[in-house]
Amino acid sequence: MKILFGIQATGNGHISRSTEIYKLLKEHPDVQQLDVLISGGKAQMSLPFEVNYEYKGLSFYYGKKGKISILKSIGKANFLSVAVGLWNVPFKEYDLIISDFEPISLWGAKIAGVKSVGIGNMYSVTSKKLRRVKGNRTTKFFANVMCPANNKIGMHFQKFDDFIYYPVIRAEIRNALVGHGDHTLVYLNSYSDAELLQFFGNPNFSHKRFVIYSKTAASIQQVGNCTVKPLNNESFVKDLANCSSVITAAGFQTVSESLYLGKKLFVIPIKKQSEQISNARELAAMGVRTSDKLDAEEILFWLEYEKAVQIRFDDDLPLIINAILNAPVEGRRKAA
Repeated sequence: MKILFGIQATGNGHISRSTEIYKLLKEHPDVQQLDVLISGGKAQMSLPFEVNYEYKGLSFYYGKKGKISILKSIGKANFLSVAVGLWNVPFKEYDLIISDFEPISLWGAKIAGVKSVGIGNMYSVTSKKLRRVKGNRTTKFFANVMCPANNKIGMHFQKFDDFIYYPVIRAEIRNALVGHGDHTLVYLNSYSDAELLQFFGNPNFSHKRFVIYSKTAASIQQVGNCTVKPLNNESFVKDLANCSSVITAAGFQTVSESLYLGKKLFVIPIKKQSEQISNARELAAMGVRTSDKLDAEEILFWLEYEKAVQIRFDDDLPLIINAILNAPVEGRRKAA
């Protein structure tokens, strides 16, 4: 079987999850060829596999105070790169095209008439069994239009539909030695370093220590009680495994890994991002503290008094690989 694997490279969570999937697919006896297409710009994490096709494609860009900037995202979208990818990649030569929410590979599969499988948390929002929040219809439309897949493999913190699986927890996290240091890991890419340093460097937090992972920092910087670090997989895993608590967006991978490690978790969904708003609602029902903004009073109370929620997610990766390789040509109707 010849497979093309499309990966959205703007998010480090996509890279983390896709790396684990890639490893098992590469070793599978039914897979004779496994090529990789990435788009959206490179994530800060290094890519531990050969990339056969690379395009700028589409990405989200952020404004101030944790908001997606629609105008900036549209302005920086490289539609020419998308068109070049759709023209140049020989999609018809593949037996199966899979995608971790990467649009060029799935649109190429659709145009070429090749069987496709879409993977990710975004697809779980398309389930009719998910509790509704404002914007769910928009997210469903966005998922089906941006990344239209014949078959969908959704991932979520709970299995509420038959096409939904537990998160893929990478090997480094499953095998990590968990410590209980005195620092709080902060991973909020929708906020600038200046915004985060101003907030966590406030005198109210002077007795606390924060390790802030940055999408823009070139080197480690110590600013008062805050340490700013550039994203690096080895360093991030170590700090995550040894932190006392985590403050992050309501994305999927870092949240899932924090829950798996039993870290106290504070989640701030990106504004107007309905997938994250939906995630935050589900997490709140599970006992995780969520907020729609950086709030000093809420965070101080959480740091001092609230307890962690831990979920030792079963390893669904073999089930996911099986679902990928045995996906029907016509797709999974009830998941649409």
